[in-house]
Amino acid sequence: MKRKILEVNELLKKQVDILFNSALSGGLSNVFSVWLIFTLVYDTKHHVNSLILSIVVTILMLVRTYVTGSYLKSSNRNINKYLSGYLLLTLSIGMAWGWFLLTQSSHSDDSVKNMIFLISFGLIAGGIPILSVWLPAYYVFVIPQAIAIFIVFISLDDAQHYYLALTFFIFISVMISTSINVNRSRKKEIELTFYNEQLIVDLNNEILIREEVQFQLENNKRKLEIKVEERTKDLIDINSNLEKVISKKEEAEESLQHLAYHDELTGLPNRNLLINRIDHSIEAAHRNKQQLGVLFLDLDRFKTINDSLGHIIGDKLIKQVSIRLLKTLRKEDTISRNGGDEFVVVIQRMINSDEAIGIAQKLIENLTSIFDIDSHKIHIGASVGISIFPNDGCSALELLRNADTAMYNAKKAGGNRLQFYDESMSNKLRERLEIENELHTAIANDEFYMAFQPQVNCLTGKTVGFEALLRWNNKELGAVSPVQFIPLLEETGLIYDVGKWVITYVTQFIASGHLSNVTVAINLSALQCGDMKFVSFIEKEIKNTGIDPSQLEFEITESLLIDDFEKTEIFLNKLHRIGCSIALDDFGTGYTSMSYLTRLPIDCIKVDQTFIRDIDTKSTLVNIVKSIVTMSTGLGMKNVFEGIETQAELDVVKNLNGEIVQGYLYSKPLDIDDIEQWLTKSHEVNAPYLIKQ
Repeated sequence: MKRKILEVNELLKKQVDILFNSALSGGLSNVFSVWLIFTLVYDTKHHVNSLILSIVVTILMLVRTYVTGSYLKSSNRNINKYLSGYLLLTLSIGMAWGWFLLTQSSHSDDSVKNMIFLISFGLIAGGIPILSVWLPAYYVFVIPQAIAIFIVFISLDDAQHYYLALTFFIFISVMISTSINVNRSRKKEIELTFYNEQLIVDLNNEILIREEVQFQLENNKRKLEIKVEERTKDLIDINSNLEKVISKKEEAEESLQHLAYHDELTGLPNRNLLINRIDHSIEAAHRNKQQLGVLFLDLDRFKTINDSLGHIIGDKLIKQVSIRLLKTLRKEDTISRNGGDEFVVVIQRMINSDEAIGIAQKLIENLTSIFDIDSHKIHIGASVGISIFPNDGCSALELLRNADTAMYNAKKAGGNRLQFYDESMSNKLRERLEIENELHTAIANDEFYMAFQPQVNCLTGKTVGFEALLRWNNKELGAVSPVQFIPLLEETGLIYDVGKWVITYVTQFIASGHLSNVTVAINLSALQCGDMKFVSFIEKEIKNTGIDPSQLEFEITESLLIDDFEKTEIFLNKLHRIGCSIALDDFGTGYTSMSYLTRLPIDCIKVDQTFIRDIDTKSTLVNIVKSIVTMSTGLGMKNVFEGIETQAELDVVKNLNGEIVQGYLYSKPLDIDDIEQWLTKSHEVNAPYLIKQ
């Protein structure tokens, strides 16, 4: 049977039916209350206000009862009209009560005044079961009274009036919270009743169908007595099939129930069941004054394995991981697959955090052992983030979120390690999210700009090129370091649009005529080198601006070659055929194979500043740089020496036949407005106009 869904309009109609059916009882309680108050203040100066209140409330209640009665008797109901009328009448009753309560601030008899406020409190509380079935009705009835009572309490001369106001604020907050919970319960009750009614109807229909079939069978039996045995056999077959159908249906329902709370691949509890178990574990830990550990585990290098060996091997690996994890844990602990290559372990009845450390280390150790899957020897690791109840959170979602944050930091630190959560991680994560949010509008808000660091021939003092450096100045965050925002551009995929912006900016600047006879180096990310459409975009911008493509140089890093060499080779060859030059940046800090250098169209090797720093005092650095220069010369490549900051470093580079240098000894990155002036002068190291750090 297909379960029908209770639509919003149907739910509202049922809520209104309940609300209007209870209108009379709610009205009687209000009428009784106002006339009771009239009796209490009959001999006081407030009897006129009380009489007005009593008459107004009684009339409004009679009108509201008439409106609800008309709705319930009507066959052609305009629910919005009746509901609006009911809401307006209820608001009027609440405002009448609020007006009357405001007049009680000057009441001289405290006992009568207190009784009046207690009656109002009772109406506020008593309205919950009647009015909360539709929350707007409760709010319009309660809020005017709440505002009036709060104003009266604040205006009292009594020294305790602030405490009274605070106490009442807490009371009304509890009442509103209770009304919301009651509303949810009534909705669930309505939905459950609807579903049960539908189930009964469906079952009755099925029973009627079966009865009709049975009747037809017996009728045929009477007409065709000669075929009694054959018909009997048919009936047996039909019953057998029905039993099979019922059995399959039960199996399907059990399977669906299992899938709702378990991971299909591993059979482990899924996130739904995990949260439920964490909530129960928190209750037990709180009751027994114990700690609870939540371990968020992410497999290292799983994506690489999945992409290279295929999803079938990846799924088998996930299954074997789950088996190892189960063998590592105690029976009372819970392990769940959170999706992908993420697992969550819940450690119960902990005395201190050392237990979590021990279990996390065992998990990591077991996962670092070789996996043998379909003749593939697979090595993985695991990054584990740990949060502890109650120190790191008091709810399942909070503990999971904080353990996830700690795991992210463990993976960021190199992986295959454990990391406890601390509050500073969340602060960094919030800062990261803030930067990420602002990045999405940075281009539209014209917040990016370029700085250009000169590359100077140290023998002639002539500037031969610039390295274009992306900068970001945000109106909320100020100047943001590239170390912070460049990785986020890559992770969010914004690097594609920003990369196009950089190409357009640089090519237009070159076309303006301010950079004749010099090259501009632009850094490329791994994502950009995997996008062949980006090459077409570069070629299009070169043609649109009419610049010489040889004035553009694109810098790649060694790590990019290792990640996906074949795709990078195709990309760089296309770029080189356009006429642009290619530079290998940060050379010597990675693991570049010599075969890579011979296969790629690299025109320049940039010697990383880590080999230049203190080169005048460390002979080992001199030998390394000398080897790089010798290799570059042999391969027909030029060199650019980065990070030159002292005269002594420059002298060593010159002795090693170095020519093109870049660093703060000559200049920091220049704003675009300073470039033209820079190019008009010769830049020898001792020149008085030299820009130093």
